[in-house]
Amino acid sequence: MHSNMTTTAYLLTLDGHDPTGGSGQTADLATWAALGWRGASIITALTAQNSYGVQSVQATDVTVLRNSLRALLADGEPAAVKIGMIGHAAAAEEVAQFIEARQCPVVWDPRLTSADGCELWIRAHGGGLAMRLARRADLITANRAEACALLDLPVWEVGPPTAAWINAIRSRWLETGGPHRAVVVKAGHTWGVHSTDWVVTHSTVLPLVGRRLPRSAHGSGNVHASVCAARLAEGWSALDAAAEAQLRAHAGIDQAIAIGPGRPMTRTDARADSGDLPWLPLPGQSEEPPPDFARLSGQIGFYPVVPDADWVLRLLEWGVCTLQLRIKEIEGAALRMQIRQAVQAAREVPGTQLFINDHWREAIEAGAYGVHLGQDDVHTADLPALHTAGLRLGLSTHTPGEIARAHALRPSYIALGAVFPTTLKAMPTRPLGLERLAQWRQWLSPRYPVVAIGGITLAQMPAVRATGVSGAAVVSAVTQAANPRLAVREALHIWPACADEAMAQAMV
Repeated sequence: MHSNMTTTAYLLTLDGHDPTGGSGQTADLATWAALGWRGASIITALTAQNSYGVQSVQATDVTVLRNSLRALLADGEPAAVKIGMIGHAAAAEEVAQFIEARQCPVVWDPRLTSADGCELWIRAHGGGLAMRLARRADLITANRAEACALLDLPVWEVGPPTAAWINAIRSRWLETGGPHRAVVVKAGHTWGVHSTDWVVTHSTVLPLVGRRLPRSAHGSGNVHASVCAARLAEGWSALDAAAEAQLRAHAGIDQAIAIGPGRPMTRTDARADSGDLPWLPLPGQSEEPPPDFARLSGQIGFYPVVPDADWVLRLLEWGVCTLQLRIKEIEGAALRMQIRQAVQAAREVPGTQLFINDHWREAIEAGAYGVHLGQDDVHTADLPALHTAGLRLGLSTHTPGEIARAHALRPSYIALGAVFPTTLKAMPTRPLGLERLAQWRQWLSPRYPVVAIGGITLAQMPAVRATGVSGAAVVSAVTQAANPRLAVREALHIWPACADEAMAQAMV
């Protein structure tokens, strides 16, 4: 008899058992469940612990560990493996052999000591094995103390990692394997106003800065590493995985659950919002974010993106109050004339929010309401000049890493996309879909209005609005419509764009 059931992809944790449920494989499984993944676990050690800390550790018998690994593989290969506590060198050897035979992403979260100093792995017997684990791992998520011990480097307390640190990480941990391997050096056990994790790859060193919380919580490292494993299994970059992991760990600590008189337990299904967002400063930018750009003066709603000033004039006549001028084909005097014409027309209609795409110099010169920039543009635009001129700023984002970059600049709104497959522009990232759009919108709330963009038709606008975003940017739904005016009328009935929604209805 044949079953119609299909095998479900799963993530595997190799970690110790925490009887409190606050860390170890229990926390990994709970985190994966919150992310919608099925998890499997093999216990590498049993622990005696409570909310005060670890009292003792008993490593799993190596034969049991080996048989457990073999038995699990009979049901299929894991989509990713996360390694945490390893009880002793013999267990580490077994784990090393196991991951060296796998093709899936591997995340290693070294557990040399717990936060209270109880030794979990005798380093004297594990140096060479630690190197094997490090060289096979696609991502290593070590806090500074663990990285110090493994790399035999002096303690690094504040500021960016030194050249000696970077060279050691690259030469000893990243010298083998593909270009996408990375290390996240976490700052959870350091001091300061901010808590900065450093993402180190073969070619980059990037800070993810977070608001430091006044307390710690049991199991935050498990939440961080297991989120990374899930996102690597889905094909995300190390930076994007680390950005979401930091966000979720921060929310989990902030909403930690008391399990006794000692440390609380990190919540694995915490609801993150803009207070939990990490930010990724531009090169040379301080960890302290700049002043916020000016807030929008009205609602966003229906937000057409059009190619010339003539379209702007028509849309203003038809009652559109938030729109974007995106000119791609002309430059010089002709470009400046188009922008001046559009800006002047927008000024004559109260409540209009006109954003100029990319051409920030011309926007400042024309006295535009705002500018919309892509991720590449923020490296070349004069953001302080835009801020001084009082322009609003909208930024495009497609991934958690790009959201972190946008958050470092404190824009007026953030655009998320592409929501659906697009026909006008090839996108390097997969469409978000409505479920992820709603989730990322929650991350940005309440600080930022969110604009959904990419592949949105008029028929899809009600479902997009139901995710809670502040507006929907559309291109072909207007400019390629058989009857653009009728399309605008329909869109404004679905989602008015003026500060006073009754004004939009009256103008159609």
